[in-house]
Amino acid sequence: MVNIPSSDITWIAQRHGQDWRDEAILTAADWLEQLVPSDAWKTRADAVEATFQAAKEKWALGDRVPLFDPADEIAWYLHQARRYADPTIRPDFFLPLGYRIVTLFRRIGQMLSTLSQIEGAEERAERLMTKNLSQPDDGIFELLVAATYKRRGWGSVSFVPEAPGLGKRNDLFVDRGRSHWAVECKRAGRSGYARNERLAGERMAERAHARSRQAGRPLIILVRFKEELHCLGDDYLVDRVETFLDGNEPFEWADDGAAGVVFDVDWAQLHSVLTHDDIYFGSSRMVELLLGAYEPTMDFTIEGEWQPAEGRPLHATWVDHVSLVAWRSDSDEAARRKAMHFRGLVARASDQLPGDRPGAIHVGYEAVGGNSADGLRHKLNRDQMRTFDWNNQIANGVRELFHERACHCAQ
Repeated sequence: MVNIPSSDITWIAQRHGQDWRDEAILTAADWLEQLVPSDAWKTRADAVEATFQAAKEKWALGDRVPLFDPADEIAWYLHQARRYADPTIRPDFFLPLGYRIVTLFRRIGQMLSTLSQIEGAEERAERLMTKNLSQPDDGIFELLVAATYKRRGWGSVSFVPEAPGLGKRNDLFVDRGRSHWAVECKRAGRSGYARNERLAGERMAERAHARSRQAGRPLIILVRFKEELHCLGDDYLVDRVETFLDGNEPFEWADDGAAGVVFDVDWAQLHSVLTHDDIYFGSSRMVELLLGAYEPTMDFTIEGEWQPAEGRPLHATWVDHVSLVAWRSDSDEAARRKAMHFRGLVARASDQLPGDRPGAIHVGYEAVGGNSADGLRHKLNRDQMRTFDWNNQIANGVRELFHERACHCAQ
């Protein structure tokens, strides 16, 4: 189960020194936005702002609609990056999604002088802003990998132009002395299996949340699944909640499907902080105050009844009812299925490498929830690489190089 360390987490947000600006992020935003015709960008930026403000009004009424249009996710990224970096608009920074955006944009800003030395970098950034609007992470990862090569002493780093109709090509050529390499970058988002796994967890959690609301009993459910989630059925967790509601003590269970615990919410820490601060409802901070710690390798959902803060309806100024379901899959079969996704990703990447020089494949991961970094995943991924038949993928040898997160490539 989850080990919750004891520590004083009831800190209160600092009231002074909030007028800082993040110039690196603003520099990155300026660079990317100027790659789009000004009229076209204004239309897109206005659309993002209008969608966000309309969503805020609905959130204030308890309707948690999407905050942005996923068809133009890069515009949402820039919206949030600017709202973090500029104190005059910072109240509209949405921390639960924005925390990962700002680190990437800060690094782009810090590396902008390096990117200016890379042939094709601006064209690749323009493609990010004008074509691949719904998948910005891929283009950002490519830019950061290229800049890292340049910063680490590779004399020539250049993006390979696309060749429509001739098949996909590798992303980069990098040269240092007599060493000439082809490079391909892939981001390993959640596979179809992992997305379905998450949805299965959410369906189970939703039934538990509904039962908590019906019973008028704020609950916390922590689970480590041993079986694949889709094999357990949507009522798996609510059945354990029913058992808990029949008694007055925390209910722990361990069976072939999972090990877990259900217990009543202890309001002390959350209400202590809410007396002074507003908190994003459903954020990791709220999880921390409910559990005493936040574990990023867990997936979670939070539902409840709360009072939105005036002018900041994404924040709760008070919470009257809450239920939290946090889970992690420890299924060996699920891990194996996810490792097969990694193998397929590397196979597709190797097909894009040319046969006239050695190649490197960079696979970027993010340690978030069910997509998190863990020892078992690394072991299975390495096992997949040990049995990978490189000769059937590319004439020359290919070295597999992968990183834990895209931002690690930029260090």
